[in-house]
Amino acid sequence: MMAAWSLASCNTAASNAAAPVPEAQQKVSAVMKELYMAASGAAPQSPAQQKVILRMAQTASNGKELLLVLRAGVGVFPSGAGPQARGAENEVRSIVTAKMMKLGTLDQLIECAMQYSVDPESARPFVQRMFQLGDVRSDPRTWYRIRLAAFHLQVSDLERQARTRGDQLAGR
Repeated sequence: MMAAWSLASCNTAASNAAAPVPEAQQKVSAVMKELYMAASGAAPQSPAQQKVILRMAQTASNGKELLLVLRAGVGVFPSGAGPQARGAENEVRSIVTAKMMKLGTLDQLIECAMQYSVDPESARPFVQRMFQLGDVRSDPRTWYRIRLAAFHLQVSDLERQARTRGDQLAGR
């Protein structure tokens, strides 16, 4: 009996890990709001502002907070910055990408891919995560949105697969 309960709880945990918390249930914590305000108050493109954005990325615990980190980070890391700023930007991107794959909803992943920069080494797993989350969706528009995200991330084979899936669902 205990073994059956233990096995059932493992299966529940595994399925819960695969499905992120719905966006409507995600909240922005007080700590994240404080960090956001600190980033807004810091000198633009300063090392202090960059450190706050990095701290936000480390603190974020759901897709809504991760998108807030990305919004707050726009323009904080200038394109002509030195190696230290580029390193911090890469670290933020890497953290956000990894967390978004675990915590983000399909819509949040698509928004992230379409509007922000994703860690290039993680582009394929990022789109594969969209496929996992999209598997339960039968709306062809969802798959066309995944195709567009795959296009933006330059994962052409997955782009074609998403288009094919959308076409199948649309009856084309």
